Amino acid sequence: MQQDLLPDELFDQFRAMIYRSTGIRIPENKRVMLSNRLKRRVQATGDGTFEAYYARLATGGDRLELGRFVDAITTRETYFFRDPHHFHWLAERFARELIEQARLGKRSRTISIWSAACSGGEELYSALIRLAEVHCPPPGWKLLALGTDISEAALRSAREAIYGDRSLRSVTQAERTRWFSFDSAANRWNLNEELKSRATFRSHNLLHPIREGPFDCIFLKNVLIYFDAESKARVVRQILGAIAPGGYLVVGPTEGIYGMLDPLERVESWLYRKPDGE
Repeated sequence: MQQDLLPDELFDQFRAMIYRSTGIRIPENKRVMLSNRLKRRVQATGDGTFEAYYARLATGGDRLELGRFVDAITTRETYFFRDPHHFHWLAERFARELIEQARLGKRSRTISIWSAACSGGEELYSALIRLAEVHCPPPGWKLLALGTDISEAALRSAREAIYGDRSLRSVTQAERTRWFSFDSAANRWNLNEELKSRATFRSHNLLHPIREGPFDCIFLKNVLIYFDAESKARVVRQILGAIAPGGYLVVGPTEGIYGMLDPLERVESWLYRKPDGE
């Protein structure tokens, strides 16, 4: 392949395609980044040029490659217990609140959590670890722990639940011993099978409604940084509709959606609650 950078018109065409598919707005100063990521797909498909690869995607016939294209442009890095105070709140306040409400007959014995844009599963598994440490959910309760992502590669990683040291950099040795097993041959950590079995992962585009829910807690973190205002507003509408009355939304500092969360009660700078009865 002779091309190094996307020409102007094709750069704009790919950016428009990405926006239609994902809601992500690729900035004009990301031409090198986008070119490099697409170059790998051009080489893998044997198309030879950016133009030929665009034509492949534009026809809409190669759904498998369209998924790989989305994977190539949505790669994100995360790790266990990122923003540890979020997971401390989940175990110490959220879990106790739900259990007390159930004891008083104010709710059913269920807990539902959604990790939106879950990447490799670290966020959802972090939540499950912290809940398990406080014996939540109690025996007899139902748990829905759902992770969704637009990237099939991310979902495969989440289902496999095999991680390197970078993903576990905030996990203590005691936690590693309790929740993981070490594969010395591969130099990787395998998540505990029982904990792994509690999570469900599937593909979902945040621009569209989700069929599950409503949820007691939704994590929306480190995903909307490249979304423009219109796309963010669409995502927020879907998220607000998926929160159960009295449920919570945990947001990251880069989402840029605080001004769109007026229907919710602000509990912390990163934590919002949907009023009861809504």
